[in-house]
Amino acid sequence: MIIIFAAYLLIHYFYVSKKIFNVCTLGLFYIMLSIIFGKYTTEYSSQWVSQFDLNYTSLSLRYLKYAFVTILLTILFLQLWFPENKLKKSRRINVKNLISANSSWLLILGLAVPLYLVFLNIYIPVFEEKTFISKYFQDRLTEFIPYRPYYTLSINALSTLLFLQINYFLLNVRKVNLYRLLLNKKLGKILFMSATLFFTAKRGQMFFPFFISLVAYLIYRRKIIKLSVFGALALFLISIARNINQLLSGNFRFEDALMSFSTSFFVSVRELARVLSSFTEGNYEYLYGKTYVAGIFSFIPTSVNVLKANFNYMRYTSTISGQNPDDFGGMRSTFAGEAFINFNVPGIFIISMLFAVAIYLIYFWINKYSDNIFIYFLFTIWCLKLIILPFYENGSAMILFFLITVIFMIIPSLNIDLKKDKLLLRIRFLSPRNEQAA
Repeated sequence: MIIIFAAYLLIHYFYVSKKIFNVCTLGLFYIMLSIIFGKYTTEYSSQWVSQFDLNYTSLSLRYLKYAFVTILLTILFLQLWFPENKLKKSRRINVKNLISANSSWLLILGLAVPLYLVFLNIYIPVFEEKTFISKYFQDRLTEFIPYRPYYTLSINALSTLLFLQINYFLLNVRKVNLYRLLLNKKLGKILFMSATLFFTAKRGQMFFPFFISLVAYLIYRRKIIKLSVFGALALFLISIARNINQLLSGNFRFEDALMSFSTSFFVSVRELARVLSSFTEGNYEYLYGKTYVAGIFSFIPTSVNVLKANFNYMRYTSTISGQNPDDFGGMRSTFAGEAFINFNVPGIFIISMLFAVAIYLIYFWINKYSDNIFIYFLFTIWCLKLIILPFYENGSAMILFFLITVIFMIIPSLNIDLKKDKLLLRIRFLSPRNEQAA
């Protein structure tokens, strides 16, 4: 794979574009790392999950390599078929206004309400009773289920607004430093959203907006040393956050850090092996697209959506592994695992091609509409988190996550204007530049 990826970079550099920092190359690089590191951490990390046949690891690796090569060749074909030098930049929209949108307190507080209701009704009683709690709320599931749809919407929407608010500062403050940031009156929004997300069960929703925004900014400013230090510090903090109990008890080990990284970013080989083991040994029938239909309609609550209850991919993988889908979050076996249980091996090639087309369309959109180099870097890394990381790890159910994120990126850019005695709802970054200036 490394040789194939290196060959792709050379062809891209000489025949497509000398700018190899884009969502296509980063996406392929992440998938390749997931396969390579997943191979070496599978046996180690398997001791923390339910038992499965490790003999399926080699089959898992083979299927993931099929997906990787298919994605790479499809993207390369599309890039050669329509070279980037033929792409005309469009100035019909100003994407910068999307990122620099200043979110309103009313929207922020409204989205925070479900999270604080969970704090008051679930977290505080749990801490008082000193019982176990995790991000799936296993020990208080009955109390949590009524909040779950609103909790999922709020946590992803608030994370998106935090991303926009951080970049509002980066684009509106000429030189960012701690002193000037503390004097900025808008800092309260960032602090409030950060604190709210930090005390949820999924602190990654707070980490990613900061990480992506600052990495893109440091790349834009060519601060390579600061980027390296910040990246190393961020990885260290992830490890600490994932093992805070071991750290406080004095039992933190290097193996714990390795486990954190393998379970956070490189679980693809292990989880696909688990799905293949459960699906094959259970003699289950192929689903022929049912999980994709369930994923599209996943916004309908499980209590009234029989298709989602039975065939949502994460719930289905919980069921075939012999666990309760309400207690266990499922296996992040990538879209390759979902393609296999729906259409067997041919599905891996077909879905991989469709995935590559989606990545290429995003690549095309970023190149066409991002005339600001910082926005180019920012969108490239944000789309890596938005599309490739979750879809590669979780499958079709993450379509809903994508829609929530896009919707709440657009909402802060909505303006109500009065023109010729008529109220018009406008999206700021889609308005002509002369109207924006006015």
